[in-house]
Amino acid sequence: MMSGTGFAHLLGIAVYPVLTRIYTPDEIGLFATYIAFFSIYAAVATLRYEYATLIPRSEHAANNITFLAGFILLCSSLLLMLLLLLFGDFFVSSLNMQKLGGLIYLLPATVFCYSAFMIMTFSMNRHKAYGGIATGKITASSSIATFQIGLGLLQLREAGLILGKVAGDSAGLIWILWRRAKLSASVRAGVTPHRMMAMARRYRNFPKFNAPHALTTTVSNNFPVLLFNTFIGEAVAGFYAIAHKICYSPVQVIGQATYQVFGRRVAEKYGEKEAIIPFFKSTLLLLAGVGFLPFLVLFIISPMLFAWLLGPGWEMTGEFVQILTPFIFLVFVVSPFHFIPLMLDRQRKAFVIDVLYLLVRLAALGTGIWYGSAMLAVLLYALAGIMFNLYMIGWIYTLVKRAEEKYLQSG
Repeated sequence: MMSGTGFAHLLGIAVYPVLTRIYTPDEIGLFATYIAFFSIYAAVATLRYEYATLIPRSEHAANNITFLAGFILLCSSLLLMLLLLLFGDFFVSSLNMQKLGGLIYLLPATVFCYSAFMIMTFSMNRHKAYGGIATGKITASSSIATFQIGLGLLQLREAGLILGKVAGDSAGLIWILWRRAKLSASVRAGVTPHRMMAMARRYRNFPKFNAPHALTTTVSNNFPVLLFNTFIGEAVAGFYAIAHKICYSPVQVIGQATYQVFGRRVAEKYGEKEAIIPFFKSTLLLLAGVGFLPFLVLFIISPMLFAWLLGPGWEMTGEFVQILTPFIFLVFVVSPFHFIPLMLDRQRKAFVIDVLYLLVRLAALGTGIWYGSAMLAVLLYALAGIMFNLYMIGWIYTLVKRAEEKYLQSG
């Protein structure tokens, strides 16, 4: 799954030298603003119930969680369309997105296709169908790249980027639905409205704490694009968006795959009351070892590399990459372990921590924008991220150690 997921995300990076020669920084910045809003809404469109899919032992319980997440996603997508029909014009004008025009009404479709894909990946993960998940991600990523390049060559400008995103995610969703249907265990087995409601009550802490937590995290990650687009300019938003994507892709290549594998393994160990600390340490050291050299090289050569790779006019992207690299390295190392507060029912504290983190990052960005410097804004933003992730390593380790000591002593 890691190799397939890695290929999908590396393809997303590899296409940028083509896109930056077809689309202008302003056009990519506007698309990045669209994606920022999509990401924020998608983070809570399912109320995060799909993340509970790995926890129950019963396959029927897991199926009911899958259908519950899908039903909530359908309702939230329809709600988003209603909100856009009522307030769409005000929304785009107040945030300097007038060039999007009617494209803003594609947001619900974008949210639905992507989030439905993610729901099915959790369902397939229970059956260790890693190959199907990886192939689905490759299908989506390659389709997005193909459509965006083709539509750009047809001079569709901003529409080419957005339509390519919707078409690619749709292709990935169709593929993974087909592969899920081929598994021997039916996703429909044991599903009833009564059981879905029972799962909603049983795992109510996911919408209660994890969904707001995911929202604050996603807002933190996407606010730079929104603020740069609104207060500095679409081009700077484009420079930052590509820099963040290039830095963050290694996190998604290994971090997301490790999250699902680590989450399943640590949930099994916790359920069987086995020692978790050795597994925690080995995973932490493995990720740090895998990521250190690539991120170090990226930090050193990024200004020269991206000035050449992306073409004339994109030099600021390389400077942003250099600033972000140490922070993203820590995100890469820490990201799989965010499952542990969910498993140990510590969503409340995790949410409080993330709210404080959001406020600090907004203050950092606001300070840089106040002084009219995007570079200062990104530097302060990255420093806040470094401090937060160092704290999270210590806190999550303490949670694991206390939980392990408690059930080993009682056993």
